Amino acid sequence: MACLSSPNSPRIWSGFVQILRVVCSDAPRLPSRMQCKHDGGAMNTEEAKLRAHSLLRQAGLAELPRPVLAGILIIGLVLVLVGIWQFWPRANADYIATANQEQQTSDVNAQQSASTQVDIVIDVEGAVNAPGLYTLAADSRVGEAIEAAGGFAANAQPGATNLAQKLSDGEQIFVPTIEEAQGATNATSIATTPSSKQNGKININTANAEELQKLSGVGPALSGRIIDYRESKGRFSSIEDLKEVSGIGETRFENLKDKICV
Repeated sequence: MACLSSPNSPRIWSGFVQILRVVCSDAPRLPSRMQCKHDGGAMNTEEAKLRAHSLLRQAGLAELPRPVLAGILIIGLVLVLVGIWQFWPRANADYIATANQEQQTSDVNAQQSASTQVDIVIDVEGAVNAPGLYTLAADSRVGEAIEAAGGFAANAQPGATNLAQKLSDGEQIFVPTIEEAQGATNATSIATTPSSKQNGKININTANAEELQKLSGVGPALSGRIIDYRESKGRFSSIEDLKEVSGIGETRFENLKDKICV
């Protein structure tokens, strides 16, 4: 039935119609081409009849009686119409189903694209080399935003910023200077034990000399060097930085690392 919807369908219809005209006509079966040429305006009709007779010869139907031939052609037309009647609704239904499926797929893709945020905009301010607005990936962290802003400035206090914190769109990051961080520490009662102890560990960034001396192997001289280092270099970024203090080697650090924090 696929042939019924092909571009040749109009030719098939035309052929049937011309053959019916020939069968039902009282004209001679095989008019000569010379007669067709002398007929003037009727030439197209005569040529159509010749083509119809040629089709009949090729099909082996030229010698059949006209009533029989007409019956065969009518049956053929009926079969063609039945085929079209059966094929057309199914083809139309397949087309509609395909179009609906493509539309649903397009809608799903559009929803997924709308729900997935690719970038976020972050405002980085304070002690960084290039403050301003930056566009980052949606899963970025504070450290990546500071890196995008050119990194910490020379007077920045890195330990005051949580570099691992995840970012959200429209968030502002402020990196304090050393002076700003120290001012905030002085304003929040640095002498209290909660600020110098966390989970039973001594915070080497906030502990005073007395608290540092509670650590095994740390006396007045070593605690003084720890405080001097902290005041001259800034906060310890990690407990490993404690090895930079004179008098704390690898062995002593191994004894202290489970008792200290930053």
